[in-house]
Amino acid sequence: MNNKRIISIDIFRGLTIFIMILGNLSPDSRYTYPTLLHSGWTGVNIIDIAFPAFIFIMGVSTVFANSLKHDDWLGKVIKRAIILFVLGLLVNHLPLVFTALFSTDYTFVQAGNDFMAYFRPFGVLQRIALVYLVGTIIFQGASRPWSLFAISLFLMSISSLGYYLYNPAEPYSEANNISLYIDQHIQGISHNYMQAPYDPEGLYGTINATATMLLGCFAGQTLNSRQGLSFADNKNTKALFSYGIVLLLISWGWAQWEIISKPLWTAPNVLSMAGIGMISLSLLEGLSHSIFFRFILHPLRVLGKNPIFVYLLSEWGLALLFAIPHSGEPLYLWLYHTYFFTEASAFTSTFTYTLLWDLTFVILAEVMNWKNIVIKI
Repeated sequence: MNNKRIISIDIFRGLTIFIMILGNLSPDSRYTYPTLLHSGWTGVNIIDIAFPAFIFIMGVSTVFANSLKHDDWLGKVIKRAIILFVLGLLVNHLPLVFTALFSTDYTFVQAGNDFMAYFRPFGVLQRIALVYLVGTIIFQGASRPWSLFAISLFLMSISSLGYYLYNPAEPYSEANNISLYIDQHIQGISHNYMQAPYDPEGLYGTINATATMLLGCFAGQTLNSRQGLSFADNKNTKALFSYGIVLLLISWGWAQWEIISKPLWTAPNVLSMAGIGMISLSLLEGLSHSIFFRFILHPLRVLGKNPIFVYLLSEWGLALLFAIPHSGEPLYLWLYHTYFFTEASAFTSTFTYTLLWDLTFVILAEVMNWKNIVIKI
């Protein structure tokens, strides 16, 4: 494998970020198509696939990372994990600063008090940081594909066992499970997302999220010896497709005893998301050798070159637009209500507004691509 960027990985990564941003930008959940909302305690919608898919492709990318081939790889991994974690804290808490800047009745003193009272240590980037740190160390120590697969199964088994040992009668009860217990007793309810009883990016789910990354490493190693052939001729790509089917079948079997839950990141969720990831990546790898499909998928490819940076801009941009008041409501909602929303086509107008904002970040990514700007985070 050469050191050039792998087109299929960039496209896959860009697609996950596009969907993640799309799910975060909806101005009104009442008029958002259900498949673009998180499914809740159980089940899977399109939006629920995006974050696990990003963790999965992070594992794939790890296989091809040049920085891991040097003696000082561990220091670089720790440094990157710290940077990601700190950026995640900024995503969580910069909205307080923005609100204090633009509000007439919310001061920086109040922002400081709220920061102390509701400080949230975990989030999307924090989970990425922890999974990247632990997953990369495991990968470096056990880089053979089937060793990685076995370790991922071990992590899922440990996670599942924890649920059954904590609450044998109802291991995945929404009101009483081990993940919820840890969230409430380590950081406390006031420091969870939206002060809910559990945090969707809490500590316990990081175990299975790490398993997701390791399955991504397994997928990356499966593709690692490919020779740039078409999908029909590439044995490794076809093998990856087959592994994806097998994981979906195992997920279905495991789901007879456990729920598929994105908030808890349960084992069936890990297997199904990794299975979808392997199938999707194998197809994208085949399509990426077609000039036509490369042209069609180009916007996703450029988005996948700076995924974390674009994600950060989307989060902070949204927070800023919500902090700026206009005519008695946040500017983001004023633009939506004034120029897009109509009762007659509420769902369509809401989706159009959300999609246009998402496309602005694709345009930004394209500009960065023209200028050959790649911000490594």
